[in-house]
Amino acid sequence: MKINNIQAGKINQYYKKLQQKQTEKSGSKNDSTQISAKAKEIMTARAELKKMPQIREEKVAALKEKVQSGNYQVDSKKLAAKILNNVERV
Repeated sequence: MKINNIQAGKINQYYKKLQQKQTEKSGSKNDSTQISAKAKEIMTARAELKKMPQIREEKVAALKEKVQSGNYQVDSKKLAAKILNNVERV
């Protein structure tokens, strides 16, 4: 079946020209990024935090010694207040 007298070669040429124009337009744009001073400060702080150990060995050793000797006392009011504070956040 023949629909009109359209030549496929001219259609292909048209599509090629459109593609060339699109690639020329997209290739000419230059993207850039700028990091603010505050963001740089945050990045530096994060890097310093990563260097620090996750566990404070001195504090753990001191608490362990108190527990083993039986001298570790828990302030029940402070503990209850912290538990309630965490429950309110949820």
